[in-house]
Amino acid sequence: MSQAALSRIEQTLARVCQRQDEILERIAKLEVHAAPGGPPTRPEVIAFLDGFRAFEALGETSVGTWIARCTTDCLKGGLRTIQMREGTHADLLEQRIKELGGTPSFEVPEAEQREKLECLGSESLSDLEKLQEVVARYPSVDAVVGPIEAFAARLTNDLETQSLLQTIAQDERSSTSFLIDACTQLSGRA
Repeated sequence: MSQAALSRIEQTLARVCQRQDEILERIAKLEVHAAPGGPPTRPEVIAFLDGFRAFEALGETSVGTWIARCTTDCLKGGLRTIQMREGTHADLLEQRIKELGGTPSFEVPEAEQREKLECLGSESLSDLEKLQEVVARYPSVDAVVGPIEAFAARLTNDLETQSLLQTIAQDERSSTSFLIDACTQLSGRA
């Protein structure tokens, strides 16, 4: 098979995957609107924000360890942006928790922290292998943003938190798309 034919097949597969993600996103939005249950209570909102905050802070730290070892320039620039977003999200979520009368306290389990830091900070894994690990864990944009958008949709009585989560979800969509696309591109070079 010629290189041109392979390239056309890869482009077609990429379009099919993108379309599939769009369809899954539409389904998830329909399910959210049809889901039973009213707005979450203040303690439920605080607990959601606190867990999210802790994972965003871990994301900032773990992506920083990856940047320190990253040897792929086109990836490194995107990772810097992702790291900045993760840190900003953690700060915004912490601020909102406090505004709602809560105190940030959730800690990501130590084993999970260690696993993420060891993977992304590894000297023995290539940038492509790290991307493949991340994409295996989060194979689609909806796997990342779906739960955020679903929770935000329930916040009909707290529009400030709702809009905060919606805009963070947009950032997460962008970051996840970048990582999936980078994985696809680097896989094609290998």
